[in-house]
Amino acid sequence: MSITLNPEDQKKAEDLVASGRFSSINDALHAGLEAIEEDSEWQRYASDRIAAGLDDIAAGRTLPAEEVLTLLHTYNQKKA
Repeated sequence: MSITLNPEDQKKAEDLVASGRFSSINDALHAGLEAIEEDSEWQRYASDRIAAGLDDIAAGRTLPAEEVLTLLHTYNQKKA
C-alpha cells in the first residue's frame, strides 16, 4: 500500500522523525492512527457513562450538591 501526503502533512511527519520522536514516517503515522482509535474508544466510554448518569437522574438516584461536596471534602482529607 502506498499513500501520498499533502506537503504540509509530509513536513510534519518529517519533522517528527527529524526530532527523534519517531524512527520513521511509518511509525509517526501509526501513532496517529492509534491516537484516533483511542479517542474513539474514549468517546464511546464517555457517552456510555453520560447515558448511565442520565438514567440515574431519571430514576432519582441522585444526591444533593451539599452532600456530594461533603463527601468530596472528606475524601480529599483522607488522601492528604
